[in-house]
Amino acid sequence: LQSPALKLPGGRPGIFFLKAKEACEIDDIGNDGCGFIDEAFLASLLPGRKYRDTLAIQVRFLAPSMGIFKGMLMRKCISNGPPIQLTPTMKKVAASLMNASDDRSCLVITQAGKHPSPMNQYIGRMLDPTLKPPPEITFNDMLKKKPLNKKKLKDKADMIPRLLLGLGVEEATVGAYLKESLKINGLAHAYVVGVADPTDALPSGCVFVTGFSHVSTPNGEIFVTRSPCAKASDARMLPMVTRKPGSMAQHDWEWLNSLPFGAIIFANPNKGKEPLPAQIANGDLDGDRYFLCWNEDILEQVKTDPIVEITVDSHGNIEDDGSEMDGKKPYHDWLKEAQKLMVDSVSIENIGALTGSLYKLAEKTADASNLFMRDPDAVAFADAYNQALEFGKHGGKIQLPLYLHEKVPARLRKLLSEPN
Repeated sequence: LQSPALKLPGGRPGIFFLKAKEACEIDDIGNDGCGFIDEAFLASLLPGRKYRDTLAIQVRFLAPSMGIFKGMLMRKCISNGPPIQLTPTMKKVAASLMNASDDRSCLVITQAGKHPSPMNQYIGRMLDPTLKPPPEITFNDMLKKKPLNKKKLKDKADMIPRLLLGLGVEEATVGAYLKESLKINGLAHAYVVGVADPTDALPSGCVFVTGFSHVSTPNGEIFVTRSPCAKASDARMLPMVTRKPGSMAQHDWEWLNSLPFGAIIFANPNKGKEPLPAQIANGDLDGDRYFLCWNEDILEQVKTDPIVEITVDSHGNIEDDGSEMDGKKPYHDWLKEAQKLMVDSVSIENIGALTGSLYKLAEKTADASNLFMRDPDAVAFADAYNQALEFGKHGGKIQLPLYLHEKVPARLRKLLSEPN
């Protein structure tokens, strides 16, 4: 929960003391980790020209009568009820047992929690011919400082280019785009924040990319993944909503199209089905940034796994799976496991080394296999790597098939266990 607050003009922190009645809990319909905030209320918290295009904010919300929440708040026109709507998947700690009648609350906007980011503001201006173009020299300098691949592709492929290669994109195509993307007229990717659908009218299995109406892609699809993406199954080609759905009000459609570039809005899943972000490197909507690519050459070659509807139970866990590895644990489990982790100094000291080791093993195993990133052992190491990255949240043993334990340095094997 620890995170610095956004710095506002004058050096003020983005910390706001409110009344608990200004927030409420709403039903969770798949908007995993994302709630909503009324547009007018958001403007009152962040007034001025600098913040007028704010799409969403990453927050920490504390209220003795409600509990502690973390996640995203997507802007929305809320005509009735409290201006802040929180979801059960945002709750990390229950309401106070001693002071539940306290009517105070505190909203913290995190330091990097205002969206769109400065980079995406420039990209939005690049994509929309009706807007003032971004300053070319400044923008090009920003792009050169954040290349998709730090070294030459033939020497080492970083995570995103490596994934593209693993999904069938030719090395020449990836290499050409890496060069093109360093200049404003060749850029066709971005990292944007994932949020829930404020209209509740987007068709299930689809997405809406804000500020993207002037861009077209083959078949109306866009490549989406998120970091870390160590497995070939960590990306999808997702259909974009580019025309008003029949069930959506005209004013909602016009409002969606007025939003600036910087967010990917995921449609709510059908009842009892897994949210779509979970199929993208086990993502959610509590602040995750998703990598989008709309380069036509890449889109024509890339071959991702298909989108499937997966049935889940009331806790968001895959039915008959026997574990909660892929689901979202209730807030009371989260707190207990976090407390256990705080006193496990030995594991905390070694988890960084284990994380690095597992990723290198995933790379090495894939490189030695004709199946590349789809090699079963490479996938097992990648799964363990992802678990290790989450260790700071939940603790626990890292699951890896027993026959692969010998590949891990001996001093780190005590952090491993065999899958159930």
